[in-house]
Amino acid sequence: MDSGKQQPPPPRPTTYPPAAHLDALRGLVPSREELLREARAQTERQHARRKAAARAALPAVLVALVAGAWWADPVLRTETLQTAIGQQARWEMHDGSRIQLDTASTVQVEIRLASRRFVLEAGAAAFVAAHGWRSFVVEAGDTRVRDIGTAFDVRREGAGAQVIVTEGAVEVTRGRTALVLHAGQFVRPDALEAGQGRVPQEATAWQQGRMAFDGTPLADAVRQIQRYRGAPVTLADDPALAALRLSGDYDVQGVEALIDALPQALPVRVRRAADGAVHIGARRRVAGEGKDM
Repeated sequence: MDSGKQQPPPPRPTTYPPAAHLDALRGLVPSREELLREARAQTERQHARRKAAARAALPAVLVALVAGAWWADPVLRTETLQTAIGQQARWEMHDGSRIQLDTASTVQVEIRLASRRFVLEAGAAAFVAAHGWRSFVVEAGDTRVRDIGTAFDVRREGAGAQVIVTEGAVEVTRGRTALVLHAGQFVRPDALEAGQGRVPQEATAWQQGRMAFDGTPLADAVRQIQRYRGAPVTLADDPALAALRLSGDYDVQGVEALIDALPQALPVRVRRAADGAVHIGARRRVAGEGKDM
């Protein structure tokens, strides 16, 4: 029955490209296996680029790490060197540097990454610094001594130190002030001024195991004697007695013999107590008899 409406054309049958066309399309579109291989290759290239970048950055990182460690100067090894009253001793360090300690002296040794540091806590020490890439620094109270290639003596005196240069040169610093000393020069504990000329013999005689006095005031001589004995040595409160001058060369192991010999060298008397203490007073004359007491 004709309803007057035009009927839609029948659907066309589905057609497929011939086999030759399919082969051509397969050549243009990568297969699944090819896609996987390309993905793996791309991943490997990315890894290679990251490794190359890391290798390029490694030297800079290493330099930064080394610089940071050098600046921090961490302690690698510590050691305490010490002598008892009346004792002297010598040490040779691993780098060839030599240290000699006087009686009743203590040095704290710190071998650091970039430096060799020695803290003189008490007494006196003589240093012969071996050349090396690590700096060589001695600290004693408010005094800092940096070796420039030398041999030098440091004696702790209260908050400061006496520094004597026997060879080469050192840089001595107190606070913000620095001074370079050369062989034959010295600084005293109370002032950062270079003394020039003959170093007092008594200042370095201890390195040969001696006490040397050359017109030394008795008060100063007694202080030196006291360093080598545990029991006290006291001097009577008499300015004239303290100003007496003592000369001579004595073995540090013969301190008691030196004390006993004082009345033969000076107008003094020596009294010994049972506990080992020694008191030195002025020798007096008995009126009208012309005899000493």
